[in-house]
Amino acid sequence: MQVGRIYEFRHVFRHSIVQKLGPSKIKLNIKDYFTLHRSKKKMTKRLTAKAIRYAMEQLKKGKSTSEVATEIGVTTRHVRRLWKEFCLTGSAHVHKTLGRPTSGPSPDEVQRVLDAHKHEDVGVVRVAMNLRKNHDISYAKVYRIMNDNGLVIPSSAKSKRRKWIRYERKHSNSMWHTDWHVMKDTRFQGLNLITYIDDASRCVTCAMVFKEATSENAVIALRQAIKGFGTPATILSDNGSCFVGRGGRKKETGTWTPTSFENELLNLGIELINSRPYHPQTNGKLERFHRSIEAEIHHYESLSEYIEYYNERRLHFSLDIHNYETPLKAFSAKKATDAIRRKYPEWMEIDTND
Repeated sequence: MQVGRIYEFRHVFRHSIVQKLGPSKIKLNIKDYFTLHRSKKKMTKRLTAKAIRYAMEQLKKGKSTSEVATEIGVTTRHVRRLWKEFCLTGSAHVHKTLGRPTSGPSPDEVQRVLDAHKHEDVGVVRVAMNLRKNHDISYAKVYRIMNDNGLVIPSSAKSKRRKWIRYERKHSNSMWHTDWHVMKDTRFQGLNLITYIDDASRCVTCAMVFKEATSENAVIALRQAIKGFGTPATILSDNGSCFVGRGGRKKETGTWTPTSFENELLNLGIELINSRPYHPQTNGKLERFHRSIEAEIHHYESLSEYIEYYNERRLHFSLDIHNYETPLKAFSAKKATDAIRRKYPEWMEIDTND
């Protein structure tokens, strides 16, 4: 019974092919039919005025639309459309673009994008994401507006493949990054900025400026950070003299002279991790923050106002940007609960890439 059904299906299908292609194609099998049908769909291209005039002359001589379509390399439907236009108007014009006509941005959309960029001075994606909260505007349109106004800076570095390995702790307060940075903004020029930033959430737990980058000032900022966000399990820093004492705590020489910063970490039970010498990529998350603050802080009246914006409103590409997750939201969402700490005693070492 199944064999009979298959035979009946083939018989009916073959009959439909003969009906469409004519008796001359009766030896054409099903595979060849689909190949021919698929190739006809692909024959669409933009025609020149000369090609259209040639096609109209051939149709006036009595050639069929399918023959002309095959000859000039377009679909039969396209030839019929041109012939209909020629019969009604006496000419068939060249279509500038195929498909749906594009519409440029309205003056309101242009002004809205420019205002959004002027307020925060961020890139295309962040401008589009912020606008899409309340307005229906596409990423492509935002890019077009910003590019037309010279607000898109081309950079070959964006397309370069990064050779280093990306790491990220899974839970908040697993590890903080810290480092000093000499400010270049005119209001803070010459002052030393120390920042503590959470590895898992990119939340800035503390940022303060001092005249001198000393170990004692690093402790003042650390106490302020712990007061607001709790105690981290580990802290990652470079090998600067304000962080690491002489002699080296890891050496078995007995000559180690700890800094005030190291003593503070020992008293609090915080492990200190030092990056490899001359390898700033290890502390790359903080290096990237320094670049952002120098580019954006001139829009804000004070350092504290910028940190509030960075933690509570600024979108970060390493987080869930499509759900508008900010560093402060991520810090709360990624906290290690008591149950996690009991189940995983080394919870602070869990990486998202594991």
